[in-house]
Amino acid sequence: MSTDYDVIIVGAGPAGSAAAYSLAKNGHHVLLLERGKEPGSKNVYGGRIYPYSLAKLIPDFADDAPIERNITKESIMFMTEKSSFQTNFSSDQSVNHGFTAFRSKFDSWFAQKAVEAGAELFPEIKVDDVIFDENRFITGIKSGEDEITSKLVIAADGATSIIAKKAGLRNQFNSEHFSVGVKEVIELPNNVINDRFCISENNGAALVCVGFPTNYLRGGAFIYTNKSSISIGLVVKGTDLVNTKTQVSSLLNTFKNHPDISCIVNEGKVAEYSAHLVPEAGYDMLPKLFGDGILVCGDAAGMLLNNGYTFRGVDLAISSGIAAAEAFIAANNQNNFSSSSLSNYEKLLYTHNVLTDIKKFKKGPKYMENPRLYSNYPKLLCNIFESLYNIDGNSQKLVREIVRGSIKNNNISSLNLILDSIKGANAL
Repeated sequence: MSTDYDVIIVGAGPAGSAAAYSLAKNGHHVLLLERGKEPGSKNVYGGRIYPYSLAKLIPDFADDAPIERNITKESIMFMTEKSSFQTNFSSDQSVNHGFTAFRSKFDSWFAQKAVEAGAELFPEIKVDDVIFDENRFITGIKSGEDEITSKLVIAADGATSIIAKKAGLRNQFNSEHFSVGVKEVIELPNNVINDRFCISENNGAALVCVGFPTNYLRGGAFIYTNKSSISIGLVVKGTDLVNTKTQVSSLLNTFKNHPDISCIVNEGKVAEYSAHLVPEAGYDMLPKLFGDGILVCGDAAGMLLNNGYTFRGVDLAISSGIAAAEAFIAANNQNNFSSSSLSNYEKLLYTHNVLTDIKKFKKGPKYMENPRLYSNYPKLLCNIFESLYNIDGNSQKLVREIVRGSIKNNNISSLNLILDSIKGANAL
């Protein structure tokens, strides 16, 4: 049976563009559809991209990709209202630490690479449904009154994927699986950013903050450096916001006024504000990844990995797009696009270490739901160091006495401390 295209890809984010680029480079007729005015226009993202998967597709991507800064400095800050405890790590061997980028620029660049390879890109197209034949085999998509056919449909349409749901691969969403993310882009001169983060030209910093920024709710804050701006934002468990009737925008403003943060954003101009849902349940929220005539990849498949010290999404999305393209090529060689044939996609996701890592850290999301990680422990660390450096003329306490007293003052039982440590070691 003849079709309009070999593959229709819904969503021109990193997963969709990776699949489109891979397929077009191999001579296949590919249609790439994007709901936004242009690829990346609807995306909200903190800013970091790990490059290894992109380098597989485009080894010389750094020559023209819209890279802001290469991350060379990593920090984690535990905060209370008036104090903080911070860890810092910096390295010249930072090629795999990632780079910062604006998704609006990066996604447009990546989609254009797919077009240059031979894919057809159409923005501002809303896909409403998939086409089923009499055997419930997906044979294309519907957009308004238009129908377009293909051998395979790839759902890469984001965290709340309509296509995966219409195809019967995803059940109703669980609200506990999502957080709310907000971000501001604050403009600052390049030299000011370098001075405030103690970084040299073109080098970048990534800062993760826990505790006070979310008012001790489950989640955290982030700051990434760009060439002449910083990206600052919060990610907070959606159910916590609802239960406490908290406005995430209010949290962000309060965070920016903290003594350790106000000195970073001082005299900066807010150039952009955005918000979106973030899927964070990892392995437990993966939908069925394949069906008759369809594959699901990227955020549409919940392929994000948050283990507290790294947050990965774009790299996994690109790898899943590559795997989807490889699965199509194998199925096309057999002229068989049934679910059994496309099940090879899952094997390829392990080959590319997408499902390998997501499964390895499958206990991570559950562990990261522990409220003590965001309330008791940031307060504990700050309290310990406040006591260590507080010399008030009274008899100075031994370190073990300070630690013991801080644990008690922050309502942490010895049993919980031990169990949380063991669970954390097993999960992360």
